[in-house]
Amino acid sequence: MTLPGQWKEPSFGGKHLTLKSLESRRVSTLDISNTLLLRLCSLRYLPSQTLSEAALAEEFGVSRTPIRQVLQRLALFGLVKSLNGVGTVVTEVNNERALELLGIRKHMALLMSEMVDPSCFPRAKQRISDLEKVAVARSQKRDVQHYATIGIRIQKIIFDAISSCEFRRLWEECYYRSCRSSYSIVEFDWVLSTRLQLKEIRDLAAVFDSGNPNDLARHCNHAIGEWMGFAKRIYATQDSDANDESFEELLHEFSSRN
Repeated sequence: MTLPGQWKEPSFGGKHLTLKSLESRRVSTLDISNTLLLRLCSLRYLPSQTLSEAALAEEFGVSRTPIRQVLQRLALFGLVKSLNGVGTVVTEVNNERALELLGIRKHMALLMSEMVDPSCFPRAKQRISDLEKVAVARSQKRDVQHYATIGIRIQKIIFDAISSCEFRRLWEECYYRSCRSSYSIVEFDWVLSTRLQLKEIRDLAAVFDSGNPNDLARHCNHAIGEWMGFAKRIYATQDSDANDESFEELLHEFSSRN
């Protein structure tokens, strides 16, 4: 499952897809997949939220069958699950599992030099340079969805440089399974989050300009490790705050009894 380069949610004017062109059906299904994937990864759809097949079918102007197929694919990424009597719901964000997946990606990055096509680097350099302009313009506005959209576009550029289908599949799956946790913490330190994102974009521009696959492998390994350190600090702060709140509640309860 790949994501579109421009990251604009498609507009669907008609009520139903026609059977005039099977190709049109495939393109529309891909657009639906891309749109729902972006909404899930950017936390527009929140954990425990129910996704209505009927409502989505109405929104995109299709029958429920392609919606159901897309949701089944998204379930493979662990982003949604089907519950009897409820329907399709967005899964919870598991920070511990996300860190484990980030660790896997960090080690996988060391193999990337053998899995990419350097002939894709000039085009990747142009795309990442264009993205830098967007990221700089949006860095002053606290908008998690915009931040996530830029982050996913960064990954899409890396995905498209990978020549090994199997490596790309594994890399992509690990990313989508962990990225919601990453995007859920950016507001805790917006300045550092945007700084890390802009640094990654600029470092990637230099990597693609070098044309050296080893540079890309080292960059991805380092960038993921840097983000893991940031995430661990945020999670530790959250746990500390939660413990402080629990202590305050116990103290208040004890005081009210005496």
